[in-house]
Amino acid sequence: MNRNRKLSRVKKSVVSGLVVTSLVLGNSTFIQAEQVTKEESVYVNAEADGAVTGITVSDWLKHAGVNGTISDKSTLKDIQNVKGDETFEQDGDGLNWSAGTDDIYYQGTTEKELPVSVNLSYRLDGNEISPEEIAGKSGKVEIQVKYTNHSTVSKKIKGEREKLYTPFLMATGVILPTENFTNVEVDHGRVVNEGSNNIVIGFGVPGMAESLDVSGDTAEKFPQEFTVTADVVDFSLGNTITYASASILSDLEVDDDSTLDDLEDDIETLVDSSEELVDGSQTLSDKLEELQDKFDDYAQGEKELNKGIGDLAAGGSKLAKGVKEYTAGVDSLANGTKDYVNGAKKITDGAGQLYGAAKEMPGGYKEFSAGISQYTAGVDEIAEKMKTSGLTQGAASVSAGISELNGNLEKLKESYDSYEAIITGIQTQAAQIEDEGQKQALLAYAEGLKKLSTSQKESVTALAGATDAKSQLKNGAAQVSGGIKQVSDGVSALSAESSKLRAADGKMTASIQTLTTKLKELSEGGAKLSKNDKKLLAGAKKILKATKSVKSGSNELIRGAEKLKKGSGKLHRSTAKVTDGITKLGEGATELSDGMNKFNDEGIQKINETYEEDFLTLKDRLSVLLDISKEYTNFSGIGAGMDGEVKFIIETAAIEKEEEE
Repeated sequence: MNRNRKLSRVKKSVVSGLVVTSLVLGNSTFIQAEQVTKEESVYVNAEADGAVTGITVSDWLKHAGVNGTISDKSTLKDIQNVKGDETFEQDGDGLNWSAGTDDIYYQGTTEKELPVSVNLSYRLDGNEISPEEIAGKSGKVEIQVKYTNHSTVSKKIKGEREKLYTPFLMATGVILPTENFTNVEVDHGRVVNEGSNNIVIGFGVPGMAESLDVSGDTAEKFPQEFTVTADVVDFSLGNTITYASASILSDLEVDDDSTLDDLEDDIETLVDSSEELVDGSQTLSDKLEELQDKFDDYAQGEKELNKGIGDLAAGGSKLAKGVKEYTAGVDSLANGTKDYVNGAKKITDGAGQLYGAAKEMPGGYKEFSAGISQYTAGVDEIAEKMKTSGLTQGAASVSAGISELNGNLEKLKESYDSYEAIITGIQTQAAQIEDEGQKQALLAYAEGLKKLSTSQKESVTALAGATDAKSQLKNGAAQVSGGIKQVSDGVSALSAESSKLRAADGKMTASIQTLTTKLKELSEGGAKLSKNDKKLLAGAKKILKATKSVKSGSNELIRGAEKLKKGSGKLHRSTAKVTDGITKLGEGATELSDGMNKFNDEGIQKINETYEEDFLTLKDRLSVLLDISKEYTNFSGIGAGMDGEVKFIIETAAIEKEEEE
């Protein structure tokens, strides 16, 4: 019917859930202690294909300890008390038990037709095969278990009488050893592997789809059979056990209109909740999108950080090389400082010694200068007395004096070589001084000393030239003894040279005074410079010690950078995974939101529409089936006023390969 096709997926699941829940809950019903209840278990022996070979019924009269007579009914044959000594009297179907304080257990047999049956069929590699033939075979096996409901009741629904089936739930257990059966599957049930065995449980509710008047996909929710498939080697099959009970609905306590009316309230709540879920899923999607944006910013920053760490690690070798060069340079500086201090000390000591030697020069030269004055005065006096009788002797003395003077001047010229050594030493010392002011002062002093030395040397050279053997002075003195005229001319020439000699003497006197002053300043400056030698040496030691720490620290820094690089790599990979996860989560949230909208529109709202259009009819049928479930309380009979339950256990024969004689 078209209206049944409109049943929503959720409604189908609700009804199917009744079936599964019944399977899980079993068949226990709460009974008040003072009420006698009859629980009946019908044990059926069957062939391997399900054909019945015998029926034994066990009855349990619970809470029967009334110390009186219990009236019961039963169609069983060969009834006997199996646990106690209680006796009974039978009148047709009536049984009157003399009950004590204990429950009564009895059993009997019957040939009555069962309300349900089970049929097992077998196929091997796609071909139907009998239980006898399949024993010992190998291949692809199919075991089909089919249920049939023979129990029908006529009931009125909306004023019309219809045939409904007693709502039986049937479940079959099959044990398949793992050494023989592999790749086991079942279409309506479950496979449980417990190590050495595959335990297969399949179920069905025969007649339920017809009773609910459903078809198509909805009818498939109420299977009447199931199929087990497996790969088998040396086929054999133990006993199968099928359980059947009609208390499926009564066990769920769907026992009055209020329960079904509650379903209507639940559907309204479901509709409201679905709309809230739609709103919530949209909010979740929005928030995840916002999270994704925020995490993208983080991921970008982490990417830049990772790159910076990579650059840092990559620059480690350059850093190590730079530190090595730096420390080598610092070590050289420190060692150079030591050498500088030692050299500076030598220069300072030398400058002191030089000043000590030169400070007497002004006094010594003063005597020399006095001699020059006396000489020039003598020349002048000779020039005045050249006409006297001592002229020749005086001329000879003058000639000898000139030679002596020339020798002294040559010695004086040689002494200026020491000036060049002093100037070179001062310039070398200045080159080693970092203080620019001190350096420039020394260089300026060296330059002044150089000019002074040059000037003095020129003066001495001039004097030496005026008194050497080729000089006019010398020649004039030599010629004095040769003739008055020549002497007169020589004296005149010598007198003329005397003025040059006096001028050179004046320069020499001033230069020597300046030289001694500068040498004094050099000595004093060297002494001041030497005062910082200890500090320089201490600083050099600290520098050498510090460079060791720098080297060690740079090595630690490089190792740390490598660890940081590895850690940042892991962080980067983790960030990528989180980014992917958030992206997928966002996509999932979007799909969830879309799905919730679709679920709400096509599912929940459809349920509401279906309920209003179709479920009232289904509700009526469920109510009638509930009554049928409650009414089916026994198989072999039950006493008036008793509550009862009945279950059926059908055991099929094992399939075994015949032993060869």
